[in-house]
Amino acid sequence: MPILIERLSHTFSAGTPFARTALREITLSLEAGSRTGIAGRSGSGKSTLIQHLNGLLRPSSGAVSVNGLDVTPRNLKELRRRVGMVFQQPEQQLFGETVFMEVAFGLSGRGLTAAETDRRVGAALHSVGLEEEILGRSPFALSCGEKRRVAIAGVLVTEPEILVMDEPTAGLDPQGRREILDFISGIQRERGLTLIMVSHNMDDLARLCDRVVVLDGGAVAMDGKTREVFRDIGALERAGLKAPQISYLMMRLKRRIPELDDTVLTVEEARVELGRVWRMKRGETGRHDERDDHGDVFPRRFDYSQIGSENKNNPDSDFYDRCISC
Repeated sequence: MPILIERLSHTFSAGTPFARTALREITLSLEAGSRTGIAGRSGSGKSTLIQHLNGLLRPSSGAVSVNGLDVTPRNLKELRRRVGMVFQQPEQQLFGETVFMEVAFGLSGRGLTAAETDRRVGAALHSVGLEEEILGRSPFALSCGEKRRVAIAGVLVTEPEILVMDEPTAGLDPQGRREILDFISGIQRERGLTLIMVSHNMDDLARLCDRVVVLDGGAVAMDGKTREVFRDIGALERAGLKAPQISYLMMRLKRRIPELDDTVLTVEEARVELGRVWRMKRGETGRHDERDDHGDVFPRRFDYSQIGSENKNNPDSDFYDRCISC
C-alpha cells in the first residue's frame, strides 16, 4: 500500500484550555493508482487529515507512512518529493514574475541542469493543458482557470507519486469545474498517480473518484466504493452531506419507472440509463418518434402514465422536463 494511516489522532493546542481534537483514531490504507475522495462537512477533519501525508502536521498519536517511508521530521524532504499537495484556491498563492519562474520554483535546490528543468516545466504545462508560449508571461495576467492550472503545474513539475488536492474546483463556474476535473483525470491516468481529492461537492467526487471516505467529527463515518457510499443517502445525510443531485432525481423517477436503475451518479450515466429505458419502452409499445431518426433524442411521447403529462398544472411535468434535459 502506498499510504498507510494507523490510528491517527490529532489535537490542536494540546495541553491548553483551547485544546481541540480534530482527528480521532483514523485508520485507512490507500492503494497505488487509486482515486480516493475525502468528504465531510466543514470542520470534519478533511484538511487536517491530508496535511499529515507530507508532514505539514504531525500526529498527536498514531502513525502515517507513504510507500514504506514513515512521516517523520527526518523524512520530510523525500516525503514532499513523493507527495504533491495542491491547496484550496492555489492561484491566490502565486508569486513568480513569470509563468516559467512560478512552475520551476519547486525544482529549486535539486541540482538539475537547465535542459532538465526546461523539460520538466514544459511537461508540467502540457499536463494541465497550457502551451509553452505563456512561459514568459506574468501569471497574474492569466484568467482564473489558467492561474489555477499554473499552480497545479508547479506541483506536477516535481513529478510526485501521489497528488493531493484540497477543493480543486472551489470558486469555479460549472464549465471551469468540468475542465479542471477532466484534466485532473487525464493527469492521474497518464502518470499513474495515486489521487486524493478533498471536496464538499459530491457531484465532483462522483465524477472523479473510485472510493469515498466520509469524515464526521474527526472520525471515519463511511468508507467504500463511490457508488455504494452515495447509495446510502440516509448515512450521508446523518454525516451532514447530500448525495449527488442526479441521485435524488433518479430515485424519484424510479417510483414512476420501476425498470430504471437509480444507482447512476452522473448526468452522463443518467442520460445513458434513460435512453436504455426509453428504447425498451419503445420496443414494448411500438411507438416511434421521428426525431429519433436525427440523433439520440429522448422523445416526449414516452409513456406519460409513468411520469406525468406535459400539462404544466401537473406537478410531475416539471420533474419530467428536468429528466429529459439531462
